[in-house]
Amino acid sequence: MHLLAASTQRNLGMAIAVVAIVGFAIYLIYNVLWAGRGEKGSEVELAPNRKPYLSDEELETSKLDLALVSGLVTLVIIGVALPLYWLGEPGRQQGYLEYSRDQFTSRGAGLFEESCSSCHGGGGLGGTTDHTVTDDNGNFVAAIKWEVPALTTTLYRFSEEEVRHILNYGRPPTPMQPWGAPGGGPMTTQQVEELIQYIQSIQLAPHDVEGEVLAGLITQVRDDVLAANPGLDSRLEEARAAVAAAGADDEAAEAAAREVADLERELREISEQYIRDLASADRGELLFNNGVYGCARCHTPRDSWQFTGPEEEPGAGPVVLTRGSDAEAAMVAQLGNLIPADIPGGGGFGPNLTNGATLRQFDSAEGHEGFVTIGSQEGVGYGNFGQGDGGGQMPAFGACVGDRDSSDRSPIFGFCTLEDGSTRPGTLTAAQIADIVAYERGL
Repeated sequence: MHLLAASTQRNLGMAIAVVAIVGFAIYLIYNVLWAGRGEKGSEVELAPNRKPYLSDEELETSKLDLALVSGLVTLVIIGVALPLYWLGEPGRQQGYLEYSRDQFTSRGAGLFEESCSSCHGGGGLGGTTDHTVTDDNGNFVAAIKWEVPALTTTLYRFSEEEVRHILNYGRPPTPMQPWGAPGGGPMTTQQVEELIQYIQSIQLAPHDVEGEVLAGLITQVRDDVLAANPGLDSRLEEARAAVAAAGADDEAAEAAAREVADLERELREISEQYIRDLASADRGELLFNNGVYGCARCHTPRDSWQFTGPEEEPGAGPVVLTRGSDAEAAMVAQLGNLIPADIPGGGGFGPNLTNGATLRQFDSAEGHEGFVTIGSQEGVGYGNFGQGDGGGQMPAFGACVGDRDSSDRSPIFGFCTLEDGSTRPGTLTAAQIADIVAYERGL
């Protein structure tokens, strides 16, 4: 409807312009080619002010009537055109916003592909990158493989001001470097805004976020559920073997694939019930460790990265060490206290939550839940590397906060408030946050 209104207004404006141009052309032709009359005498051409003009009878009849009618027609055109122009104004404004949004998104996509996709993956779906850990003096400590998060739910948890700060100044001590000019990066202010608009364009819909969170929980309990349902496990193995054995037999392969899909659906339903039957703190542990949708990424040491060991074969590149392996334990032992042991909630990018830390910070579970819901306060430092103005802040997990910081931003950046006036939900539900709090208060 907005585009239609803008298109109608544009066509009306073009029609008015054409009428004005044609009328002016007729006026020139009449006055220049047809109206001039020669006169004998000293003047080559008789001056207009010396030409005999029309009689009073003619002036006060047909000419006067024509002037009055022309004036009336002009007033009618103005009286009709101005309201039509005014009615089309919302459509023009919306059309401009959509055009600007499309332009920013397109340019931001190009910038993302050029500068960000090597770490964050195509479409911002996440990836891994090599990173070097150094001590306070800049000396080499270890080579690690950093798990770079997906950006498809970033604006659910971080406001645009926080995302802008991260783009400008980076995220020490992670591989995220400063990209904006204020932090010494190569991008202009407008390019950072274009990146923000692109990030907004790839955010998942609320029901997809809910599905992603649940899928992460199901993945964590999958082995336990299969161990408790050995019959289902064996049927899944047989169905997958049937798919492999079907080969080029399309009919057999399709039937086997349907069997696998049905069994996976059954496993999912059992897993969901398994999760519902857990105690609140146990569900909270699953949610706490749920990747980018959880808390361990920042609050548990080395949850976001893995050590890489030496090359096993020349030219093959370093191998990623398994967490908890003897090789990893030996490497951690060599590092002393620079990289602490892998203690759940023991502190990493965010502070240590163990030994009753959350009980000392929050008098009640309700206050604790409120903090997890809306995140840390703008301008107040939080975490081991938080500057309090977007860098390292505690994100909001229970409320969409993409629009919370600035009241004068361009409408093209609105995210949390939808066109119908409703507000996007947060990444986690109130019940899920209560489960996380129950787990954290027991650490």
